Amino acid sequence: MALSNAERQRRYRQKLKARASPGAAGELARLAVERAIQALWGFHQRPGPGGIDWAAIDGCTSLAQYRSELERSPGNLIQAARAFLPDFVGLTPAEARAVAVVIEISDALRLAPPRPAPFHAAQPAQGAARPANDGD
Repeated sequence: MALSNAERQRRYRQKLKARASPGAAGELARLAVERAIQALWGFHQRPGPGGIDWAAIDGCTSLAQYRSELERSPGNLIQAARAFLPDFVGLTPAEARAVAVVIEISDALRLAPPRPAPFHAAQPAQGAARPANDGD
């Protein structure tokens, strides 16, 4: 039986409320970590500088091995993520956002001040004021 539009909207609002509740923070963080692991693995799959095969360096030939390596020590994931600071070179924009979110979560948990993400600065918001050119 097909759902009515009103029922679909009601369910959608319930999902939004559930995600916005404080109790959902842990699950949202886990989802962010999963996206970051996928982004880091995507980078790992591409050849490194000079055509280096990352698997030849760290021995991780599968996502399961890579995840196990990140889980081995509590700081491994954030260390891998921070290796891309300050400009996330080598990551796609989507991968950079996924990695940046995990860094932001880590910084928040350490009570560190927020840092601007370079990929946000490169794409000003629609209608955003542009800085004056002081050189002219």
